[in-house]
Amino acid sequence: MATDGPATDSPEQGDADAAKRFVDAGLGLLDLGAGEAELAVIEAVDGLYRPLIQALLVTELDGVEPEPGADMSRAPRALEQR
Repeated sequence: MATDGPATDSPEQGDADAAKRFVDAGLGLLDLGAGEAELAVIEAVDGLYRPLIQALLVTELDGVEPEPGADMSRAPRALEQR
């Protein structure tokens, strides 16, 4: 789905159509199309994950120390295991 111009909307703006315009612009940029079924899946996934991602983005993590020797291929270790 191509758009008529550059996308300046971001889904975070709260506009109900912003997410659709954002997805359409991304698909258009990559010259990809999506049918109604694909768009419905994108919308459902967005509805599931957006609140969690937004909560993570606003979380203050400045005082949290990184895990020493973190192995990104494994789950984080408990404090007792560090």
